[in-house]
Amino acid sequence: MEIIKKTTFDRIYAFQLAMIVLKEGSFVAASRRLQVSPSNITKEIQKLEDYLGVKIFKRTTRSLTLTQEGKIALERARNILNDLHELEDHVHGSVDTFQGSMRVTAPTTLGQNLLSKYLAQYQLEHPYIDLDLRFTDRILDPVEQDIDLSIRTAFSLKDSSLYVKNLGELERVIVASDDYLSHFKVPRNPDNLNKHNCLLYMRGDSPFIWSFNKGGLNRNIHVQGTYKSNNLLSLIKACELGVGILNIPRYLVKEQIEEGSLKVLFKSWRLPAHSIFLLSSRKPSESKRLSTMVEFLSESLQDYCKRSKRL
Repeated sequence: MEIIKKTTFDRIYAFQLAMIVLKEGSFVAASRRLQVSPSNITKEIQKLEDYLGVKIFKRTTRSLTLTQEGKIALERARNILNDLHELEDHVHGSVDTFQGSMRVTAPTTLGQNLLSKYLAQYQLEHPYIDLDLRFTDRILDPVEQDIDLSIRTAFSLKDSSLYVKNLGELERVIVASDDYLSHFKVPRNPDNLNKHNCLLYMRGDSPFIWSFNKGGLNRNIHVQGTYKSNNLLSLIKACELGVGILNIPRYLVKEQIEEGSLKVLFKSWRLPAHSIFLLSSRKPSESKRLSTMVEFLSESLQDYCKRSKRL
């Protein structure tokens, strides 16, 4: 018969405290959220560290981060706690009303302009799920930031140990306003862009090169312009006002194209498209909450990507 090790403290409670400290960013912030003294939290974390025989947090006067051992411990503990929630849901028969929290992160522009409506719809269908949405252009560590699901856009992703699902491509288009096109000669092909003012999206030190493909013919055009920004919405506004020509994901200017305020150029040419990826440190099959979110977003975004493509 297996001997069960008895402890003098609540390990589950201690792990939950550690995850709240990580989520809030400090012991003081966690104490405010839980309405307990910081010293009580410190004592529980100390007991947990003594029990595990490793340090969980690395603390300085300015920051609090996980040690490598702490990262491994909290990732495993979070999976176990999620499994406990799943067990409770199953035992209580709450298949349609399962509970718990989901922290989701996505790029700011994608989140604000496309994902928000889908995530709000998910919340309506699953009101007992506590959604915590983080829209940021920083790449967040799923363990250190306690992220359940990351949504990213990229041409491709490097191999990793994370669960990854490709949902489809977000088509890009070249657009300009009637006002701009009435003042300057309409470019008939990508090679003409070097004679035009192009609106430039700044991402690090990357050169401003727009790539095109038509029937196996590739063109890489080094574009120039007098209006640069690290914000796509500001570039769209400048394009609408006739400042220049813009290379942009179609979903961000879908309404303007349909209304006719922006015209699509070079319709016979294709531009490299970013794909939408779902990433998680867990497999969806390991969590009911995660699996329903992945299933919902997969269906919604795959359908959107298919509908948004040109015929």
